[in-house]
Amino acid sequence: MRQMEGSSDILLESHFIWHEIRVGDLISLEANLEDDGVLQLRHDHPYEVLAKLDLAPGNQVFVVQSDVTGDLVYVHPFLVSSYDNSPEPARIM
Repeated sequence: MRQMEGSSDILLESHFIWHEIRVGDLISLEANLEDDGVLQLRHDHPYEVLAKLDLAPGNQVFVVQSDVTGDLVYVHPFLVSSYDNSPEPARIM
Protein backbone atom coordinates (compact mmCIF):
# COMPACT_ATOMS: atom_id res chain seq x y z
CA MET A 1 0.00 0.00 0.00
CA ARG A 2 2.84 2.40 0.77
CA GLN A 3 4.23 2.05 -2.75
CA MET A 4 0.86 3.00 -4.23
CA GLU A 5 0.67 6.02 -1.93
CA GLY A 6 4.17 7.05 -3.00
CA SER A 7 3.22 6.71 -6.67
CA SER A 8 0.08 8.76 -6.12
CA ASP A 9 2.09 11.46 -4.36
CA ILE A 10 4.58 11.62 -7.23
CA LEU A 11 1.76 11.90 -9.78
CA LEU A 12 0.04 14.66 -7.82
CA GLU A 13 3.27 16.58 -7.32
CA SER A 14 4.19 16.18 -11.00
CA HIS A 15 0.73 17.40 -12.02
CA PHE A 16 1.08 20.45 -9.76
CA ILE A 17 4.56 21.28 -11.07
CA TRP A 18 3.40 20.92 -14.68
CA HIS A 19 0.63 23.47 -14.07
CA GLU A 20 2.88 25.82 -12.08
CA ILE A 21 5.67 26.09 -14.67
CA ARG A 22 4.95 28.18 -17.77
CA VAL A 23 6.47 28.32 -21.24
CA GLY A 24 9.51 30.60 -20.93
CA ASP A 25 10.36 29.54 -17.36
CA LEU A 26 13.72 27.97 -16.56
CA ILE A 27 13.92 24.47 -15.11
CA SER A 28 16.81 22.52 -13.57
CA LEU A 29 16.96 18.74 -13.31
CA GLU A 30 17.59 16.38 -10.39
CA ALA A 31 20.28 14.54 -12.38
CA ASN A 32 21.79 14.35 -15.84
CA LEU A 33 19.42 12.96 -18.46
CA GLU A 34 20.78 10.39 -20.88
CA ASP A 35 19.25 8.53 -23.81
CA ASP A 36 20.94 5.22 -24.69
CA GLY A 37 24.01 6.32 -22.73
CA VAL A 38 24.29 9.66 -24.58
CA LEU A 39 24.08 12.79 -22.41
CA GLN A 40 21.06 14.91 -23.37
CA LEU A 41 20.64 17.38 -20.48
CA ARG A 42 22.90 18.35 -17.58
CA HIS A 43 21.67 18.71 -13.99
CA ASP A 44 23.74 21.86 -13.40
CA HIS A 45 22.32 23.83 -16.34
CA PRO A 46 18.94 25.64 -16.48
CA TYR A 47 16.76 24.96 -19.52
CA GLU A 48 14.05 27.22 -20.92
CA VAL A 49 10.66 25.56 -21.28
CA LEU A 50 9.80 25.89 -24.98
CA ALA A 51 6.47 24.05 -24.82
CA LYS A 52 4.27 21.98 -22.54
CA LEU A 53 2.56 18.84 -23.79
CA ASP A 54 -0.27 16.91 -22.18
CA LEU A 55 0.26 13.62 -24.02
CA ALA A 56 -2.13 11.55 -21.91
CA PRO A 57 -3.51 11.54 -18.37
CA GLY A 58 -0.48 11.36 -16.08
CA ASN A 59 1.92 11.86 -19.02
CA GLN A 60 2.67 15.56 -19.12
CA VAL A 61 6.04 16.84 -20.30
CA PHE A 62 8.02 20.01 -20.80
CA VAL A 63 9.94 20.48 -24.04
CA VAL A 64 13.43 21.97 -23.77
CA GLN A 65 16.39 22.19 -26.14
CA SER A 66 19.53 20.27 -25.26
CA ASP A 67 22.65 22.38 -24.91
CA VAL A 68 24.64 19.21 -25.66
CA THR A 69 22.98 17.85 -28.82
CA GLY A 70 20.70 20.71 -29.90
CA ASP A 71 17.77 18.27 -29.98
CA LEU A 72 14.37 18.95 -28.44
CA VAL A 73 13.97 16.81 -25.32
CA TYR A 74 10.90 15.83 -23.29
CA VAL A 75 11.31 16.36 -19.55
CA HIS A 76 8.80 14.81 -17.17
CA PRO A 77 7.88 17.06 -14.22
CA PHE A 78 9.17 14.56 -11.65
CA LEU A 79 12.70 15.14 -13.02
CA VAL A 80 12.57 18.88 -12.21
CA SER A 81 14.53 19.87 -9.12
CA SER A 82 13.84 23.61 -9.29
CA TYR A 83 12.42 26.30 -11.54
CA ASP A 84 12.48 30.05 -12.02
CA ASN A 85 9.43 31.82 -13.33
CA SER A 86 10.12 34.21 -16.19
CA PRO A 87 9.36 37.84 -15.34
CA GLU A 88 6.61 37.99 -17.95
CA PRO A 89 4.65 35.31 -19.80
CA ALA A 90 6.27 34.10 -23.01
CA ARG A 91 4.88 35.56 -26.21
CA ILE A 92 3.38 33.26 -28.79
CA MET A 93 4.64 34.05 -32.28
